[in-house]
Amino acid sequence: MTESGEAFLALMNRLRKLGMGSPSSGTALVSPAQMALLDWIAASDGCGVQDIADGLNLTPPTVSVGVRRLEETGLLKRKSHPQDKRAVQFFLTAKGQSLQQQSQDFRRQKLELILSGLTQQEQDTLLELLAKALQTAESRDDEK
Repeated sequence: MTESGEAFLALMNRLRKLGMGSPSSGTALVSPAQMALLDWIAASDGCGVQDIADGLNLTPPTVSVGVRRLEETGLLKRKSHPQDKRAVQFFLTAKGQSLQQQSQDFRRQKLELILSGLTQQEQDTLLELLAKALQTAESRDDEK
C-alpha cells in the first residue's frame, strides 16, 4: 500500500474513534449496518428488499435479515404492495423516524465539529477532492 493509502486509513480510523456513525444513546438497539438500512429506507419510503439490496450493494437475504430485526425492534413496518400483493414495501415507524433523525443530527454535529477547523475554501477543496476520489473509485467498480 502507498504512503497516501496508509495515511488515509489512519485518518479513517481516527474518524471511527470520534464516533461518527451514531450517538451511543438510543442507537444501541441497532448495529451500524442496520442504521444504514434505516437511512436507506428513510430516503426511499416504500422500497422493497430488492431496492434496498441494489442500493446498498447487498444480497436480498442479507437485507431480509436486517429488516426483520428492525421490524422486531419496532423501527420498521412492512405493508403489502398496492399493485402486487406478493411484494412488500418497507416504511419507518414513528420510533424508526425518530431514531434515524437523531442519528442524522448527531452526524451533522460531528461533521460541523470536524469542518470547523477549516476555512470555507479548505472545506470546499476537501469536499471537491473527496467527491473526485469517490467518483473514480465508483467508475472503476462499475467496470468490474
